[in-house]
Amino acid sequence: LITMSDYKQPTLEQSDPEIYDLLQHEQTRQWKGLELIASENFTSRAVLETLGTIFTNKYSEGLPGKRYYGGNEYIDQVENLCIARAQQAFHLNPTEWGVNVQPYSGSTANFAVYTAILQPHDRIMGLDLPSGGHLTHGYYTAKKKISATSIYFESFPYKVDPVTGYINYDKLHETALVYRPKVIVCGASAYPREWDYERLRKIADEVGAYLFCDMAHYSGLVAAQVVADPFKYAHIVTTTTHKS
Repeated sequence: LITMSDYKQPTLEQSDPEIYDLLQHEQTRQWKGLELIASENFTSRAVLETLGTIFTNKYSEGLPGKRYYGGNEYIDQVENLCIARAQQAFHLNPTEWGVNVQPYSGSTANFAVYTAILQPHDRIMGLDLPSGGHLTHGYYTAKKKISATSIYFESFPYKVDPVTGYINYDKLHETALVYRPKVIVCGASAYPREWDYERLRKIADEVGAYLFCDMAHYSGLVAAQVVADPFKYAHIVTTTTHKS
């Protein structure tokens, strides 16, 4: 395996001391500060090593076995291995669940879902951001559409009960019957309660909607089987790799 010492080129410190200095400052900030952003994490050395390899040199547009460029035989093996490991991690039957591991973030994964099953201006329902939802679930303010989701699609939020802090499923059901969304989004970035996926699926079926779960913030708990499993009821599930 080629290591950094095999490259007869200047190091980052030598070629760009300004960027190197900023990198050192960021490293100090991460290690000496107290990080309270729940969605951030410290990645492992193995992941950092992988991110700094010659895989970054390769174009790999397309899917395994169906690339637009040649020379992807090892990239295909990596991607297929990642797919199989994802299915194994979440206890999925490969004949029932396909996996796409190509999005670079949860936000792009979510937008890929929307563009795959919706037309512009189709309707979605997601948990309101002040109730613990995520920006990509359709949030907007009176003055601004916050994300591409609310720009390209119409959205109407459901909310938590201000007294109990739990999602008001009765109100959600009532709203869905009137609004008739094409997608109901569940999962959140700041909602610490269990989700009633079975009830959400029944509501989605009643109004002819897809049930889409964004489990990024608690997917580790799903993999460990200590919280409810969205795969039993959702049509589509997205996640990231590092939040829990």
